[in-house]
Amino acid sequence: MSAPDTFGLQLAKYTNVAASAILIYDYFVTLHSEVRWTRGRKWGLIRSTFTISRYAPFAGALMTSYSAIKTWGTQDCAPFNDAVNGIHFLGILASEGLLIFRVYAFSGNEKAYLIILFSFGLAILVTCVILSAAPINLNIPGVGPPCVLEGARSSALGYGLLMFFEIVLMSTTLFLRYRHYLGSHSALVRSMYRDGLLYMFCIMMISMFNVMIIAVLPLSYSETLNAPQIVAHSVLASRILFNLQVSAERPLWLDDRSAISMESLSLSRIHTFKAQPGGSETASQADEA
Repeated sequence: MSAPDTFGLQLAKYTNVAASAILIYDYFVTLHSEVRWTRGRKWGLIRSTFTISRYAPFAGALMTSYSAIKTWGTQDCAPFNDAVNGIHFLGILASEGLLIFRVYAFSGNEKAYLIILFSFGLAILVTCVILSAAPINLNIPGVGPPCVLEGARSSALGYGLLMFFEIVLMSTTLFLRYRHYLGSHSALVRSMYRDGLLYMFCIMMISMFNVMIIAVLPLSYSETLNAPQIVAHSVLASRILFNLQVSAERPLWLDDRSAISMESLSLSRIHTFKAQPGGSETASQADEA
C-alpha cells in the first residue's frame, strides 16, 4: 500500500471516530432540550421521526468507527457493512423527514408541499438504495477492496442526489419566505427561516464535500465523511427542532399574511397563529392530542 493510500485510510479512521465523539458530546449538550420537549408527551409521527433521527446515528456512527479500526482478516464483513448502510439510510431518512415537516409548517400546513416533498424525497431514497445495493453496472471505475474502509466511485451519485434534495428544500424555503412572510417581524418566522436555511446549507455542503472526495481523491479517502454525514444530519435536524421550540415560547408580534401552525412540529404544545383584521395576529395554545 502506497503512502497516500495509508494516509487516506488513517484520515478516514480519525474522522469517523471523531464524528462519533462529536455526536456523543452534542447529545449531552442538548439532552436538557430533548427532555424538556419530550417528557410525558404522547408519541406521534413527529416524535417518532425525531427519535429515529436522534438515536439511529449513534448505532451507525459507532458501528462505522468499529469497522474503521477493526482488522477483518478472513472474516466476512458483508453482513456488518449492510447493517451499517441500512442504519445510515434510516438516520438520514428520518432527519430529512424532520426537514420536510419544517418546510410544511413554514408553508402554513399546505398539504401540497408535504405531498410533493415526500414524493420527491421517496424517489431520491429509492434511487439511492438502488445505486447502493443493486447489481447495476454504472461503468464508473474504482471499487475498493472488500472489508477495507474504502467505498466505490459510484457512491458519489447517492450523495449528489442527497445534495440536490437539500437544494430543493432550501429553494422551497426561500420561495415561501418571499411569497408569504416578506417583512415579517415574527421571532418564530425568523427562526424557522434563518435556522432552516443555515442548517440545510451545512448539510448540503457536507454532501458536496462527500461527492468531491469520492469522485476526485484516491479511494482511500472515500469514507472520510461517512460517519460525519449522518452525524451532521442528526445534530442539525435536532437543533432546528429545539430552536423552533425556543422561539415558539417567546412573545410574538406577528404581522404575517396568514396562519402558521406549529402542530406538525411541536413536541410539547400546539402553537397556532391566526390572522386578525388589520394585519395583526394572535397566538393560541392547546395540549398535544
